[in-house]
Amino acid sequence: MKKKIIIATVIALLLVLGTVAWNVWLGRTKVAFVNYQAITLGHIAKAIDNPMIKISDVSLDNLDELDDYDIVLITSMGLRLTEEQRERIKEIAGNGTPVLCTMVTNPENDFTNMDSITADTLKQYIGSGGRENYHNMLLYLRKYVDKKLIYAPTPKPVVEHITKLLFHTDPDKKDDEDAQFASVAEYHEFLKKKGIWKDNAPGIIITGQMGEPKELIEKLEATGNIVYPLNSIRQFIDEKHCDSINVSAVINMAHGRLGDNIVMFLKEKNVPLFSPLNVNRLVEDWENDKMGMSGGFLSQSVVMPEIDGALRSFALFAHYIGDDGLRYVKPIPERLETFVKTVNNYIGLKHKQNKEKRVAIYYYKGPGQNAMTAGGMEVGASLYNLLLKLKSEGYDVSGLPNSALELVNMIQSQGAVFGTYAEGAFNDFMKNGKPELIDKKQYESWIKKTIRPEKYKEVVNAFGEFPGEYMSTPDGKLGIARLRFGNVVLLPQNSAGKGDDSFKIAHGTDAAPPHTYIASYLWVQYGFNADVLIHFGTHGSLEFTPKKQVALGAEDWPDRLVGAIPHFYLYTIGNVGEGLIAKRRSYAGLQSYLTPPFMESQLRGTYKELEDKIKIYNDKVGKNLPGTEKASLDVKALAIKLGIHRDLGLDSVKGKPYSADDIMRIENFAEELAMEKVTGQLYTLGIPYEPARIESSVYAMSTDPIAYSLFALDKLKGRADNGLLKHKPLFTQRYVVPARGMVARLLSNNRPVTDEMLCQMTGISKQELEKAHEIYRSLTEPNSYMGMGMGNGSSSSGMPKGAGMKSGNMPKAMTDAMKSISKKGSPKGGMPPAMMKAMSSSGKMKGQMPMGMMDKKQEQKSYSKQDKEFSYAVMEVERTIKNVGTYKKNLLESPIIELESIINAMNGGYTMPSPGGDPIANPNTIPTGRNLFGINAEATPSEMAWEKGKELAENTIEMYRKRHNDSIPRKVSYTLWSGEFVETEGATIAQILYMLGVEPIRDAFGRVSDIKLIPSKELGRPRIDVVVQTSGQLRDLAASRLFLINRAVEMAAEAKDDKYENQVSEGLKESERLLIDKGVSPKEARQFASRRVFGGVNGNYGTGIQAMVMSSDRWEKRSEVADTYINNMGAFYGDADNWESFKQYAFEAALTRTDVVIQPRQSNTWGALSLDHVYEFMGGLNLAVNQVTGKDPDAYLSDYRNHNNMRMQEVKEAIGVESRSTIFNPFYIKEKMKGGASAAGGFAEIVQNTYGWEVMKPNAIDNEFWDELFDVYINDKHNLGVKDFFEQKNPAAIEEITAVMLESARKGMWKAGNEKVRALSQLHIELVNKHKPSCSGFVCDNVKLRDFIAENSSDKTSSKLYKDNIEKIREGQVNGKQGMKMKKETLGDDADNDKSVLSNVVVSVVAVVVILALVLIVRRSRRQRETEDNHK
Repeated sequence: MKKKIIIATVIALLLVLGTVAWNVWLGRTKVAFVNYQAITLGHIAKAIDNPMIKISDVSLDNLDELDDYDIVLITSMGLRLTEEQRERIKEIAGNGTPVLCTMVTNPENDFTNMDSITADTLKQYIGSGGRENYHNMLLYLRKYVDKKLIYAPTPKPVVEHITKLLFHTDPDKKDDEDAQFASVAEYHEFLKKKGIWKDNAPGIIITGQMGEPKELIEKLEATGNIVYPLNSIRQFIDEKHCDSINVSAVINMAHGRLGDNIVMFLKEKNVPLFSPLNVNRLVEDWENDKMGMSGGFLSQSVVMPEIDGALRSFALFAHYIGDDGLRYVKPIPERLETFVKTVNNYIGLKHKQNKEKRVAIYYYKGPGQNAMTAGGMEVGASLYNLLLKLKSEGYDVSGLPNSALELVNMIQSQGAVFGTYAEGAFNDFMKNGKPELIDKKQYESWIKKTIRPEKYKEVVNAFGEFPGEYMSTPDGKLGIARLRFGNVVLLPQNSAGKGDDSFKIAHGTDAAPPHTYIASYLWVQYGFNADVLIHFGTHGSLEFTPKKQVALGAEDWPDRLVGAIPHFYLYTIGNVGEGLIAKRRSYAGLQSYLTPPFMESQLRGTYKELEDKIKIYNDKVGKNLPGTEKASLDVKALAIKLGIHRDLGLDSVKGKPYSADDIMRIENFAEELAMEKVTGQLYTLGIPYEPARIESSVYAMSTDPIAYSLFALDKLKGRADNGLLKHKPLFTQRYVVPARGMVARLLSNNRPVTDEMLCQMTGISKQELEKAHEIYRSLTEPNSYMGMGMGNGSSSSGMPKGAGMKSGNMPKAMTDAMKSISKKGSPKGGMPPAMMKAMSSSGKMKGQMPMGMMDKKQEQKSYSKQDKEFSYAVMEVERTIKNVGTYKKNLLESPIIELESIINAMNGGYTMPSPGGDPIANPNTIPTGRNLFGINAEATPSEMAWEKGKELAENTIEMYRKRHNDSIPRKVSYTLWSGEFVETEGATIAQILYMLGVEPIRDAFGRVSDIKLIPSKELGRPRIDVVVQTSGQLRDLAASRLFLINRAVEMAAEAKDDKYENQVSEGLKESERLLIDKGVSPKEARQFASRRVFGGVNGNYGTGIQAMVMSSDRWEKRSEVADTYINNMGAFYGDADNWESFKQYAFEAALTRTDVVIQPRQSNTWGALSLDHVYEFMGGLNLAVNQVTGKDPDAYLSDYRNHNNMRMQEVKEAIGVESRSTIFNPFYIKEKMKGGASAAGGFAEIVQNTYGWEVMKPNAIDNEFWDELFDVYINDKHNLGVKDFFEQKNPAAIEEITAVMLESARKGMWKAGNEKVRALSQLHIELVNKHKPSCSGFVCDNVKLRDFIAENSSDKTSSKLYKDNIEKIREGQVNGKQGMKMKKETLGDDADNDKSVLSNVVVSVVAVVVILALVLIVRRSRRQRETEDNHK
């Protein structure tokens, strides 16, 4: 027994020793790769021929698995670790597992524990790339790092992996590395030898490393193209190889920019650039992701290529799990088919004759007889001009009418849009409007080609089986409104939603578009067979249909409805934020067009008497003369007479003089009115501004930059101080007037401005000018490898020249590496070897940032704040003075460029890229006719935006203190919009962070990758809580910034040892209390209390509240609107894990303690009255806060319009300035009246928005405001002939104006008085009877308003005719019989409830009659049978 035990023990010991020996010296080498791109890892995997080496991809979420590996290799570039993850890797390294980190850009992410020789050798293998080096690197790991004895041959030394000009898979050796070719001739010979060559075929360049292009190349070749896969597009261009091929398109599998030289190449060759996306994850994960793509990957794969002018951010590549368990990158099969078809369709535009091209153009218009609309554009004339241009270019537009007016009339009769309530109107249209009729067989065949069954089920669930109730015929066909002129078809953008009373949005459901919406686009694809799709003007609804934000897939409606058709979108330069959504979500190539021209308000004379009274007061105060009190009272009396006291919130008590501060506010208000920039006549495509308006626009673009730059220089030299900015008339006199004089002289003198002239005009020396240039170059030269990316195009900048956007410094080592790429090229699917070496070179780096980068950072000079301000002021004034003539030229030429650009795009050409935004704030947006791009969200807030944001946050606190007895706000609610974000580079985000007492941390690439607390002592005030509502557009562009904000809230709440009370911490406690009071569990309440970033539920882009506000017969109390708003904007967007999640009461809890709401305003093209989204978001938030807190919060605008003088302004004051300088200003009204139907519709929109403010923030609109609207537009106070204008140009607009004013009176919002109500009622009835109902919701879908109008008319005959006219619109005919009224009007209506009761009685009576009839029939039948029986 003892012997057996000994034997067993020995055997066990031998087994243990054998196992240990096996694991230590003989077993498999398991290598973990962390943060490696799947493409790179796939190439490494292909190099394995050793059964004893196993490699695995370990994600950051699974770092606990690293214990199971022998070696860990980490790519540290772009590595973002939590503290827990960082400690885990340190633990692994500390336990002795060999760890190697390459491409380290952050020293904290270097965990290398290998000796320098081993680490350097491995870096050489990795950096050199190629299958042979990867093979030997793995052998090296096994033999020298894992120290195994078997299957461990000696690795060969690092070899130079040579990549040549072009590459291509050898069809006979598909598993080998790609064949390399040093010249185009050599490559052509290969193609011919392998049977791939095609004579006269289009040539397609493929470059970039974010996709595996093998299958893409094969598909492009199979469809008739010659493909040129390049290792270095820069070398290909610089060495003129491109001159010997027929380039028709460029495809960049992008991660970053190609660069300015490539932009010029694309312009010269006039070929489109495509930028397909690698979604960088498994297909199923991507398809289930609501975001699609975000963060740094979004910036490098989408934003940067757009700066090169790329089209179609189309998801093409994804990850698939291979047999070895690794992820491999491949094209998604169904998307590969569509992408190749898309590219071929664009190329086909080059070769197809214009007369044969079929063009589908979508326009946007209001319901019924309401006009077509587009941001800042007179649509009817503009659309007609485009059609005339198409005709002149040989397109078939046969049947085109002889005038724009005829075209508009045709659209109203054959291309109208109807509200779902207008059943009679669309039934009449189906008979007489000549719609395109689609039958079920056609529709279902198109659906089968395009829409997945589960997706189509959403449509059926929402709208029933085809054809649905809307625009259908009795025999089951569906009508599509359209006008056809030869090969050009015009279509209205139908409503993308239900159009019912369900104002509250159900959470967790995607709103599928109706059959009519889908059928329209599918008919364009398959019925009409369009070659080109155009959306005409800013903006439609396609880009706002569900679901992903970017990197769309088959579950996303825009992806399905656009298909493979080349798509172009005419978009105003004034709305870049929403333009980017159109570009990314509907695959549109943007074609920018001008805003309306700019001019001053011409109101100085109107307020001359007030100005004189204030001058008297200032003289008496300044000279200490008697009579100051009387002078103050005189000013007060006139201010009250003019109503200015209401706009500024000043008292109207007689005998109580205004203070000096009050009078300065009045003086500044009057000066602002006199200097306010307003827009003129709406822009018409192809028509230059009037000469006077070109000049007034140049003054608007140039005067302020010169004035404020000269002030900044004087301030730096001690000749002025900031106090001058508080006294606007004095600033105008000292700086604005001289600056305007300079502009006048420059306009009259066409000579170029020399440096000597510049110095003379600005009062600086030549040495100071050179110093400013030197500082500016140092501050703005490129510092971002990420901005350049890995596209092998090389550029000196992350932005194109002339874009007017800042960039930073590229490390010298990287710059040199980028240059070397031209010679050696780069492997597809990996980082260029030269760049890799620069990023991961030897021991000199000590595993950290490249020495070149470190040296560069040390060499870069630091400048004082004064030096920077001096440099920026000089560069601003120099840019403006030297470009006054260019601005005039660009404005004059833009209309021609726009039409030429869209024609060129329709011929398969390239559209130059351009920044967007207000041309006054950024003159680089002109000339127009270009493809708008955005900014890198990861670099926001920029340094300048951070400084401006801090100032504005302090201004907010100061304003609140003045209004509230020196107390500070506890919580401030912000709205984030995409346009402001792009144009200010994140200034509102900067405000939010600074309110919290948090500041950004920038990494080596200039990205804001982290945040830190500002010490309480340095902050000098309490940390102020925030809550943020984001538009869907901002959410899509900058999700990572929303995450940053929520992290900042949590960080600020946890701040310790603060000198002041922490309002953030207190805010979280209050939120938690409210949640518990609402029945939420304490655990969940604690979890949700810190949520501060909210937006539209189900990924919606807006609040969904406007329809409810305008359907004001469906609600009685504002609290109903507030509840709906809180519901619809209650989705959380503060982190990726809980993206779009909804928790009841969370948004409500976040709004507690809110004292101020803030809205950004960055554009001179709109204001709080003229843009509906301002009352929608700011007003909605205001109403929601009022509902939650029981008090009306302060409401301020962050006014970013003047980049040199950003400020905060109270919303009522802003509305006062806007209304006085625009809708109540006869000069402005006359300018707008030069336009047509769209201009007239603009007035109606302002009245609608006024009503919206009345609902959302009643204090913003007083009774006198409505009275003035009545006097100006009904009584024609200024004798401008407004009634005739509206009746001639757009009767629907004046119908709308009168209806909205009457509704405000009916609801008791406007105390109009009986006389005004009667006059309005009579006018409205007269308009409806004369011109027919328009038929908007106010005019045709508000039964209470209709009754109110009829009751207040003394002419009962006209009243009856009025009601009959509307009934004809509302009532449909079903099988030749009068149909039921639409359901919408009856909901929530007491009068209609009575009708419902009456209807029930009628139904009951009918039922009784039917039953009696049946009884009589039965009895009669029995009698007959009895008689017959008797006869028998």
